[in-house]
Amino acid sequence: MSNERQKQRAIATHSDQAGLFSERYGALVEDPYRNSFVYSRKRLNEWLDRYLPLNGSGLRLVDVGCGTGYHLRRYRERGYEISGVDGSGEMLNEAQAANPQIEFVLADVDRIPLPSAAYDAALCIEVLRYLPDIQPCLREIRRMVKPGGVALITAAPPMQANLYPIVNRVALAVGAGNLTRLRQYFHSARYLRQECARAGFSDVQIHGVYGGFSVWIDRLAPSFVRSYLRAWERVDAKIADAPGLMHFSNMFLVIAK
Repeated sequence: MSNERQKQRAIATHSDQAGLFSERYGALVEDPYRNSFVYSRKRLNEWLDRYLPLNGSGLRLVDVGCGTGYHLRRYRERGYEISGVDGSGEMLNEAQAANPQIEFVLADVDRIPLPSAAYDAALCIEVLRYLPDIQPCLREIRRMVKPGGVALITAAPPMQANLYPIVNRVALAVGAGNLTRLRQYFHSARYLRQECARAGFSDVQIHGVYGGFSVWIDRLAPSFVRSYLRAWERVDAKIADAPGLMHFSNMFLVIAK
């Protein structure tokens, strides 16, 4: 499948799920252990807060693939001047309803009509996993970030402990739409460092955000997922980013400067 066709398919799927994503992110406040998705965002928020100042007054942030605007709202409340970019009009409708003061741009993540060297920080959360070629998106992010700025980008490791990379390929091959609707792309830490360097970043760190098998508990024993995640987090915090073990995490966070 071509790069453009894959991107359009991902946009269409996420447009259909705009309401679902709003509901999922809303659950972060109510119960961060409700399911694997919500727990993963709790863990991610803790990592993002290590690299983005608590007080964002005077700082500009762009969110590439902003979806329904959860991260935009979170950082606007801290004083950041925000711009949000997404390819889905339905996602942006949800985002704008919740964040009427924020600038939104409907655009391809490979061609973003925003100024160069204008932002102190960039977010790109769960976008690379839907792109057959990640380099154009990385270059756009690098273009928009000021010298000395930082980009915080998530990616999906190919050796995830939950075996999702294998499940994604098998489910697509046999047509098991209840497991996955989109082909996803998985990137090693080595490859991500290489591609970030090609895009023009000079300092790249990669961390494991969270791990475990909770996605299967979500499906097979949902009544146990809360207690599992509460107990598992103590272990997860120690091993998800441990040397060697981070490659088996379920999400990478790339910090590119």
